[in-house]
Amino acid sequence: YIFGTMHLIPKEQFLFPESLQDKVKNADLLVMEISGLSEQMKGMQLMMLEEGNLFDFFTEEQADSIFTYSEENLGYTEEQLKTMFGKMKPFVLIQLMTKNSFGESPASYEMSLEKIAKENETSVEGLETIEEQMALFDNIPMEEQVEMVMSSLRNADSSAVETQKLIDAYLNQDIDSLHRYMKQSDSEMSGFEDDFLNKRNKNWIPLIKQYIKKNKTFIAVGAGHLGGEKGVIELLRQEGYTLTPIEL
Repeated sequence: YIFGTMHLIPKEQFLFPESLQDKVKNADLLVMEISGLSEQMKGMQLMMLEEGNLFDFFTEEQADSIFTYSEENLGYTEEQLKTMFGKMKPFVLIQLMTKNSFGESPASYEMSLEKIAKENETSVEGLETIEEQMALFDNIPMEEQVEMVMSSLRNADSSAVETQKLIDAYLNQDIDSLHRYMKQSDSEMSGFEDDFLNKRNKNWIPLIKQYIKKNKTFIAVGAGHLGGEKGVIELLRQEGYTLTPIEL
């Protein structure tokens, strides 16, 4: 099976029926973008700046805007934000703002899938390492990361509406509509589609072929990777595989 996830989703809209859980339980191998929480914890080190302070990259006026947004929306005072995130890279602020648009304590498909795998002693593998994922952000020039943060702030009021459109497309289980929406969106990441989606999709295919040849495998990757001409499903079809959609 290949399943499209949302890395974050409001708890009340978390679609995880028993039929889906059973498919994970019956698999010999769970394959995700990275191989679980241990990789994510390692990622914390890779989010840190080698030197300097996060807020040194912003003008005083920009930093004030960030502090105001943080206090009003994230619950961190200026001092708390400086203490907790001052040594991190700018893209961490984008992740904070993105998480905020999914409400308090959003659900995670990846954590839920890994929990099932652990309970059933199912092996977990990744299609890439956390180092490879973090390198995608490191390849974005610092001034562009700063502009992405400020763009997120400017669009904060419309973020909840756009997030709900994305969730609606996901819950409709129409991967092509979801892919089109992501391509047409004004997301700060939209200019990096080739690096963040297409190249990674292509790199995953040999690994997927290797995993499914030897194991009864449940594959879970971000739903945005599945649709489109350069998506994982079409790439697998080009390799000669037959893929049949299953509605949850």
